[in-house]
Amino acid sequence: MTWHFEFYGSIEFWAAVAAVAVLVRTAGGSATTKGLVLLASSSALLLAIPRFGIVDLLEVWAIAAFSFAAARLLTRPDLSPRRRKLTAVIGIAAVVAALAFFKYRFIEDLFLPRPSGVRTPSDMLFLLGVSYFSFKALHVVVEAYKGSIREVAALDYLNYFTFFPSFISGPISRYPQFVAQLGPAARGGLKRDLLLAGERIVHGLFKKLVLARLMLPYSLLGRPVETLSRGQIALGLYATALYFYFDFAGYSDLAIGAARLLGMELPENFDKPFFRRNIRDLWTHWHMTLTSWLVDYVYWPLVRRLRNVDLFRPRPVLLSTVAMTLTFIACGMWHGETVNFLVWGACHGLGISAVTVYQRRKRAIPVPALQRYFRSRTSAVLGAIGTFHFFAALLTLFLFDLTQIRGLFAALVR
Repeated sequence: MTWHFEFYGSIEFWAAVAAVAVLVRTAGGSATTKGLVLLASSSALLLAIPRFGIVDLLEVWAIAAFSFAAARLLTRPDLSPRRRKLTAVIGIAAVVAALAFFKYRFIEDLFLPRPSGVRTPSDMLFLLGVSYFSFKALHVVVEAYKGSIREVAALDYLNYFTFFPSFISGPISRYPQFVAQLGPAARGGLKRDLLLAGERIVHGLFKKLVLARLMLPYSLLGRPVETLSRGQIALGLYATALYFYFDFAGYSDLAIGAARLLGMELPENFDKPFFRRNIRDLWTHWHMTLTSWLVDYVYWPLVRRLRNVDLFRPRPVLLSTVAMTLTFIACGMWHGETVNFLVWGACHGLGISAVTVYQRRKRAIPVPALQRYFRSRTSAVLGAIGTFHFFAALLTLFLFDLTQIRGLFAALVR
């Protein structure tokens, strides 16, 4: 029997989680012992992923070691301002370079030229989880530079980096909240953890293995859109949006539930996003840990930079629009390297900016009937319907490249 199994969708995985939960919870009162048991367990379970081997684990540890060294150096009080800035720049650049190398084929091609001809996805070097643990590393380096993280321990950091329930697709936890849970477990918490974990796991399995699978045959995933009717395309977009939600929210529930079995809390990642009345609120409740990371480490740094530009200083609305659009372009680039992902991100950024301007302007409308409508349930329902359609329509940019999108529009107008 080989040590490979599907995460969250196999009996072997849940048996391994149960065994790890027992080991972690019986590791004794020492935080070091608990940390070593958790690190060994996470490493063993990561090696059980079919596309993850010992070389991949060593690469993850290497990125962790480099970013840890940068963060640890930044916590030294005797470090000069010049060296602090240089260390932060080198640490951030190294993590971003690793992320770009393993995520974008054109970057790999610069360093690993391949024979000409048709290339398949298997030609590309792939490092599972790089999109998520890179964001964790950047968070720690930036916060250590800012002084909000004053201590980084090697064992704590490796556990934060490789924590198996959230390694593949999040949620993206923050270092201080994660490390605070690595000490001895509080007495009397086992029953509550088991109840909460069981509830989340049942919800996650139902979303991922039932609801997502019900949506998949009707979605546009893997279907030739040029052969579909207008109705099939519209239904496909709705089904795709729901499939992504049920699949990813189900995964997040399972990750949160598995972590809870170990006595650890992961942050929430989804909160009824399709019931929100505008696209800004949808993103506040969709993949919340990614959205909050982008706001903290892309949007606000951009705003602070642009405030010093003469063009933007007297124009706060323009400043916010540009910063939000660039933030979601970065979000699009994080999801994929082709132009359609950049356009998808830009459209969401512009949509959020338009909503922000609208929300400001509508408060000044001196019509009581309109103000009552803005606060009404009808307005909320219509807003949620419109928001869902906006989100679903933009999935065309997420799912297809520009050539396929042209085929889609040809099918719509024929």
